[in-house]
Amino acid sequence: MKKKKNVHAIYNIHLLLGVACLPTSSRLRRLPLLFAGAVVILLAVFAFISFLSPPITNHQLYHTDRHSLNTVLGVRANVQNEIVFRIPKHGGSLIHELWSSSNAKYYYGCSKASRDFRSAELKTNPDSYLMIATSGGLNQQRTGIIDAVVAAYILNATLIVPNLDKNSYWKDKSNFSEIFDIDRFISYLSKDVKIIKQLPEMEGNVMTPHNMRVPRKCDPTCYENRVSPVLKKKHVVQLTKFDYRLSNQLEKNLQKLRCRVNYHALMFTDSILQMGRKMVERMRMKSKDYIALHLR
Repeated sequence: MKKKKNVHAIYNIHLLLGVACLPTSSRLRRLPLLFAGAVVILLAVFAFISFLSPPITNHQLYHTDRHSLNTVLGVRANVQNEIVFRIPKHGGSLIHELWSSSNAKYYYGCSKASRDFRSAELKTNPDSYLMIATSGGLNQQRTGIIDAVVAAYILNATLIVPNLDKNSYWKDKSNFSEIFDIDRFISYLSKDVKIIKQLPEMEGNVMTPHNMRVPRKCDPTCYENRVSPVLKKKHVVQLTKFDYRLSNQLEKNLQKLRCRVNYHALMFTDSILQMGRKMVERMRMKSKDYIALHLR
């Protein structure tokens, strides 16, 4: 018995030594096969675990988010979970739903002036006047007018009601008062920026503006460094080709002023508004839902 055990032990030792003493090239050839086998086994284990595990969902969060989205934005989801925008039938209903929703306490008007906003009465220099030469289509000109109000505030200047661009491709001869409600424009912004319809006379003569141009997206520091010194010397400055000449990145008070001009002060005339309402009514006669396309 002892001889058999010794024979088996010697045989096992020789076998181990034989494996250990295999040439290096043989072991290297077997490594990729061993690695591939290990990867296959791991993938099989993960697949088995995934098959047995329940789906990861948070039903409460899903229903909360969906309800909030429907309430605030006025959208509804169909059976296939496609989001469909609900168009108000008579206009303005979404506004009512927005402010009367459970989330209304978190909303506030973006255009209301802050307490630290200095009024036109306190900061306007009586001998500084700003004019602009609008440029481009009507929408570009409107954007320029909005920016001009903010530029006048930055420069502590009185703004002259801008003349519309009559030299561009469209050759439109309309003036400001034919397109926009000029009296509302002046009165609504009276506490923010002083605005007058035309340059005053000095010693019986109309003041002559000094023409200059600022770079596009010029920030308040840019206006203070480039325009303020000229304005103090010349008293009247006209900024030419005034399209997108004010930075989009402004501090909060200036952005709020921008909103007041855009959404409250610069309104179309009654005749244009009436025409717009009539066009909307005609569109709704064809279908309650329609799309307005602005061709470029």
